[in-house]
Amino acid sequence: MHLAAAAQARLVGAGHALGALLALVAAGSPARSAVAGLVTGSRTGAVHTPVVPLVLAALIAGGAAAVVCALSSRRG
Repeated sequence: MHLAAAAQARLVGAGHALGALLALVAAGSPARSAVAGLVTGSRTGAVHTPVVPLVLAALIAGGAAAVVCALSSRRG
């Protein structure tokens, strides 16, 4: 049983790593926009604030929080 739990933990860890990688390379990803902004700012010396990805990330986080709150209140 212990070996199965360790294997499952490795799979979960790999899933998190894959999710983080996808968050950085996805076309509309807020993380990708942030990294691109950091790279561009370091090259040009100008700071560009990505407002649209910031708003989208805030809306997604708010939606996820609302879903979690609704589900947790039903668990009772």
